[in-house]
Amino acid sequence: MVLVVKKIVFLFVALLVAGVTLAAQQKPTNQEKPQQPSEQEMEMVQRISELQMSGSDSDFYEAQQTYMDYLERRQEWEKYYRTWMNRVIYEVNHKHFHRAFIEIHHLTDHIKEHHQERYLYISNMGLGFFYNGRNQPEMGEKFFRRALQGIDAEKEPVAVFNVYLSLAQSLSFKRPAEAMACLDSLPQQMLANPMYESGVLGYRCIIANKMGDREAFYRYFAKYDSIRSNLPAQFNAANLQQVMVCHSLMQNDYQRALAWCDSLDVPLMATELRINVYEQMGDWERAFRASELKDSLVQADEREALELHMADMAHDIDMLQTEHDKAEMRRVQLVIVGLMALAIIALLVGMLIYRHKKNRRLKEQFLQLQEARRSTEAGQAIRRAFVSTIYEKLKSPINVLMGYAHIFNNPDFLLKPEERPKRYSDILAAARSIESLIDPVIDSFAQGTTGITNEERDICMKALRSPLLTLISTSEIIIDGNGQIPHDEYMQLRADVCHNAYHVATSANQLILFSLYGDDFPTPRQDRIGLNEVVRSVMNSYDIHPSAIYKKRKLATAFKTEVADDVMINTNPLLQDLLNCLLDNADKYATGGSVLVTCHANVEGKYAISIANEGPVVPAADAERIFEPFVRLYSDEHSLGIGLPLARRLAISMGYKVTLDPEYTSGARFVVTGL
Repeated sequence: MVLVVKKIVFLFVALLVAGVTLAAQQKPTNQEKPQQPSEQEMEMVQRISELQMSGSDSDFYEAQQTYMDYLERRQEWEKYYRTWMNRVIYEVNHKHFHRAFIEIHHLTDHIKEHHQERYLYISNMGLGFFYNGRNQPEMGEKFFRRALQGIDAEKEPVAVFNVYLSLAQSLSFKRPAEAMACLDSLPQQMLANPMYESGVLGYRCIIANKMGDREAFYRYFAKYDSIRSNLPAQFNAANLQQVMVCHSLMQNDYQRALAWCDSLDVPLMATELRINVYEQMGDWERAFRASELKDSLVQADEREALELHMADMAHDIDMLQTEHDKAEMRRVQLVIVGLMALAIIALLVGMLIYRHKKNRRLKEQFLQLQEARRSTEAGQAIRRAFVSTIYEKLKSPINVLMGYAHIFNNPDFLLKPEERPKRYSDILAAARSIESLIDPVIDSFAQGTTGITNEERDICMKALRSPLLTLISTSEIIIDGNGQIPHDEYMQLRADVCHNAYHVATSANQLILFSLYGDDFPTPRQDRIGLNEVVRSVMNSYDIHPSAIYKKRKLATAFKTEVADDVMINTNPLLQDLLNCLLDNADKYATGGSVLVTCHANVEGKYAISIANEGPVVPAADAERIFEPFVRLYSDEHSLGIGLPLARRLAISMGYKVTLDPEYTSGARFVVTGL
C-alpha cells in the first residue's frame, strides 16, 4: 500500500488546486464578501498546477510565492493557506521531508501570529500528509482526525472532502473496509465534479481490489471508465496505471498488466505492481527478482527516513535552544522549558528505539531468504570501506608520482644538480609508501566478488613490484650520485624514473578503482556538466604517456566534436577515470599518428565519445576478451591488463557501455555510448 500513498498525494495536488477555484465560487458568509477569481489569478493557479507536476523546484517555489503574495495583499486567507499546503505536498512528493516539516512549522506560526486559528486544521492536514509520506499511516490517521474536528463542514466542503479522502488513505494500509466506509462519508455535492469523482472512483477500485471484492471493483470501474471515455478533459488520471493493472489482473491479462506497470515512472510503485502480476502468473522466479529490487528500494527509503529522524532531532534541539535563550529573562519558565526539552528528547529517543526494534523484527521475517545475500553484501561493504581507506592513503603518493612523471615527461625541464636529491627523495618516499600498501591492495582485490586466481595474483604482484623496485633503485642511484652523474646518463635514468613512476601510479590507481567498482554496484550520476567541457577537461589534464619519450616517439592528441557546447549530460566524476583508461590504452598501443577523441550524437537520441589511435588492429576473436581482467594479447607485455576491464566496469556502474568499433581498421577505436 505504499504505492497508493505516493499516487494519492498527487491526487490531492490536483484537488487542492481545483479547490482554490471552487472555494472562490462558493456562496460567501455574512462576514465575507464574494471575491471571484480574476483572469490573472486563474493564470497563476494554472502555472502552479503545471509546475508542481513537472517543473523544477526553483520555478515552482517562485510561482507559488508570487501567488501567495497576491493572496496576502488581498487578505484571502483560506486560499492563502491552501496554497501554502500545496508547498508541503510538493515537498512530501519529492521526499524533501525536512523541508516539509519546516514549512508546516512556519505555516502554524503564521496562522497564530495573524489570529486565524480557524485554519489550524490545515496544519494538522499537513502533518497527516507528512506522516503518510513517511509510511507512518497511524500517525497520519491521528492528525487527519484532528483536522476533521477543526473544520466547519458547511463553510468548507472542499476541506472536508480532502480530509476524508486523506483519512481513507491512512486507513487503507491495514483497514481497507474502514477506508471504503470513509469514502462513503465524502460530501456528495463534491462528487458532482467529474474530476473529483474520477479521482475517488480510482481510489475505490484500488481498495476494492485489495479487499478482493470483484463485484465492487467492476461497479466502480464502470463509472471510472465512463468518465475517462466521455469526459477526458475532466478525468483525473492520478491513479490510472494502478487501476488498469488491477483491471488487467481481474481479467488475467498479464501482458497488458505488465505493460501498464512499464508506463509508471515511479520505480518502487512499478516494482510492487510487477510483483503482484508475477505472483498471480505463478512466475515465482521473476517475482523473487522483483522482490529483491523492491527490498533495495525500500532500504534506500529507510535510510532516508533515518536521516530525516536525525535532522528532525537536530531541528527540535535548535528550537529548544532558542526557547532557552529567550527564557533567560523569564526565570519562572526556565524549569518548564527544561522539562519540555527532556520530554521531547526522550520521546524522540523512544521513537528511534521503537523504530529500530520494529525494523529488526521485519528483517528477521526475511532472514531465511536473504541470509546469504546479506552476508555477501555486508562483506563487500566492509571490503569496500577498507579499500576506500587504502585509497585515501594512496592518493597522496600516487599524485606525487603522477606529478613528477608529467614534469619529467618534458625533456626541456631541467633540474639543477643540487635540486635532484630533494626531488628524487620525494619520489622515493612516495614509491616506498605505495610499496608498503601493495599487499593489502591486492588482498582486497582478491576478496572481491570477481576474485582472482593465484596466477592472476602473481601477475598483479609482478606488474606492480617490478617497476616499483626499479623506480626505487633508480631514484636511490640518482640521490647517491649527488648531482655528479653525467648528463646523458642522468637523462636516461630520469626517463626510466618517469616511465616507472607513471606505470606504478596508473597501475595502483586502476587496481584500487577496479577493486572498488568491480562489483557492478550502481554509481549515481548526480553531476550535470557539458559534454564537450568534460572531454576537454580530461584531455587538458592528460599528458602523453611517458613511454612515448622512453620509446623515442611523440604522439599528439586531437579533439573533434559534432555536439554543441551547451549540451549537458548527467554523469559522475568516474567518467574522467573511464576516459583516462581509454586514452592510456590508445596511447600505449599507438605506433604513430595521433590519438583522436570525438563527441557525437547517436540514433537513440543520446551521445557518445570515441577514442581512436593508429596502430595494430584487435582481432575479431579478441574483441571481447580484451575486456576481461588480466588478458594481454602480447606475450612481452608487463602491464596489469585491467585498463579496458576497468573502463567497462566503470561504464556499467554509471549505466553506459564501452565497446570496440569493429568497422575501424586503422588501429583501435573504443566508443562510450549511453551518455
